[in-house]
Amino acid sequence: DRLDMVLVMSVDPGFGGQSFMESSLPKLEAIKNEMIRKGLDIDLQVDGGINDETVKKVVKAGANVIVAGSSLFGAPDFKKAVEKLRAAALSAKG
Repeated sequence: DRLDMVLVMSVDPGFGGQSFMESSLPKLEAIKNEMIRKGLDIDLQVDGGINDETVKKVVKAGANVIVAGSSLFGAPDFKKAVEKLRAAALSAKG
């Protein structure tokens, strides 16, 4: 009840371009379930290895704030990459 946001790292912190760690999904789910149990309305952020495939997994697990770096900044068309990531996140949300 003292938090505005919880951040779950889905890579080992330190440098960009790492692969998404599937082991972060149960953490996201557990935090989201605890937020629901306690009636908390806080943001659940995830950072690391986010692309148009992994974003679907983290949104389904409960994340509502997404940090993406390499998948966007390394794309040939930044705007198109952002739109693709957004569409994937929205499709996962249902």
